[in-house]
Amino acid sequence: MSTKTVKILSGGGFVTKETRAETMCELREEEGINSNASAAVGGVNVNNSYQLQEGDIIAFVSNDKTGGQLSLVIHPHLHSSSGR
Repeated sequence: MSTKTVKILSGGGFVTKETRAETMCELREEEGINSNASAAVGGVNVNNSYQLQEGDIIAFVSNDKTGGQLSLVIHPHLHSSSGR
């Protein structure tokens, strides 16, 4: 089994990694990436069956934010009418 060199987004930049993974699914397992995270290669979303290529630039994105509060702000619009 041969290795590939890929770059994976980690923290604020890309880290070069060698991997034996053939598919995105295998890379997820190797790196401990949650299956709910979206995967992108070169800025294009890919699925788990994507075949990894030498030099791929990979990012995993997980939208698991919770909490927060929705605010509604109402700005009254006052009409001025002449003659009142």
